[in-house]
Amino acid sequence: MLAALALSATVILANPSGGAPPSCPDNPCAAVSRTTAIQSSDGAATSPFVVTKAGRITSWSVTLGAPDKAQIHYFDVHEDGPARAAIGVLRSVGSASYELVAESGAVHLQPWFGRTATIHLHKALRVKPGETIALIVPTWVPALALNYPASSVWQASRGASQCGDVALQTVQDVVGSRAAYACSYPNAQVTYSATETTR
Repeated sequence: MLAALALSATVILANPSGGAPPSCPDNPCAAVSRTTAIQSSDGAATSPFVVTKAGRITSWSVTLGAPDKAQIHYFDVHEDGPARAAIGVLRSVGSASYELVAESGAVHLQPWFGRTATIHLHKALRVKPGETIALIVPTWVPALALNYPASSVWQASRGASQCGDVALQTVQDVVGSRAAYACSYPNAQVTYSATETTR
């Protein structure tokens, strides 16, 4: 009698080029603020956060800058509170539009400023080929690295008329909701990643 062996593998969805540290506490101290972000290209690869095999997201990470006290106070006051983020799974529903099909729940990130926070999920998120992993930021997160080539681009869940208003609340964090990702920002990298277990 032959026994079938199910093999599992670990896939890291991340920016392949590695990268520079997030900008904070430098001036400018740039942050992802009140939006949902996708790294659509990092120069070395296009669509690095698109799932290619079915599986489960079991953890996610974000590398954080180390803003000083004045910078933290400014963002906390102007961006709806302390730094929080979650990971989300998006399904394309048209040109630059996505439906949120799963999300992990936001966690407070200030204790990890200046380090990489790795969040292990109590309940893994199922993913299918073609879906995209995004960073959901209801407040702000110092996870934006600058001075990359123009081929390094991230997108935000903002309408075409909202690209210049980064203080506007546009986060997509309700499962089942749909949003346009009409705003692309070159020369930058959102410093997050996700770990998928495939079978």
